[in-house]
Amino acid sequence: MPILLKKDLNITQSLEDVNFITHLDKSKPYVKVGILNLMPTLEDTERDLIKVLDTKFLQIELDFIYLDTKKTSKDKLAYYQKYYTSFSTIKNEKYDGMIITGAPLEHLSYKDIDYISELKEFFKYTKDHVRSSLFLCWASEFGLQYFYGVNRYNLEEKLSGLYEHYIVRETDLVKGFDDYFYIPQSRYCSIIESELGDIDDLILTSKSNISGPFIIEAKDKSKVFLTGHAEYALYTLDNEYKRDLKKGLNISIPCNYYKDNNPTKEPIYRWHATSILLYHNWLYNYVYPTDEA
Repeated sequence: MPILLKKDLNITQSLEDVNFITHLDKSKPYVKVGILNLMPTLEDTERDLIKVLDTKFLQIELDFIYLDTKKTSKDKLAYYQKYYTSFSTIKNEKYDGMIITGAPLEHLSYKDIDYISELKEFFKYTKDHVRSSLFLCWASEFGLQYFYGVNRYNLEEKLSGLYEHYIVRETDLVKGFDDYFYIPQSRYCSIIESELGDIDDLILTSKSNISGPFIIEAKDKSKVFLTGHAEYALYTLDNEYKRDLKKGLNISIPCNYYKDNNPTKEPIYRWHATSILLYHNWLYNYVYPTDEA
């Protein structure tokens, strides 16, 4: 895909199949997209998201963004300053699309997160400066609480693996989807589904009978909440599982993920086509400006 990075990334050279460009051809379709990356695995998240945003017919001007008040190590701060743009420097800029990633914060109360005030400011910023925002996993939980007052609850154990989902209501986001599809989930919390029905502005687009709601979206397409990780590459869940084992956590094998549910065997890529279609539908039908927007 033709991608113009505001700042070059450390992983650029490893993405040989991605067409990075040095300037936009404004005679052809293009969009400006920002990614607020809250994940600790910065490069893996960058790679996963760039891969699913890969589209042949749309140029993407892409910014990776960080929060100034997020406490981090000196090395990670240096990484942010080299490859990312701070929120404080883009507060007056407008974007066609914005992605806010998840973060491993589910064991913390919102008020105990060191950068929660700036994150609230960022969410408020998206209302007037972004055409459509996409909130992933933990960011979707907090986003639903921030914008609509939807609450979350803790799960007894981590929800990890591939879960079968189905479409509840047809929208432009799920055009071309199969009736049933798999999506990776990796979280310790879930939202209270019954509260969604009380909010007229929200659409429950898809869900799983086991893992609960997956896609929730605003009727005007300005906000999309994904409780799972459609963007995950093949081995992302595998890396998380092995990381948790090394930490000594009592963690279950990600379900429906490994061949024969055996973690010594290869994972099965059951969600790749769905993830590409989901992100492309978002880019073309929610992010790209139309005459009606």
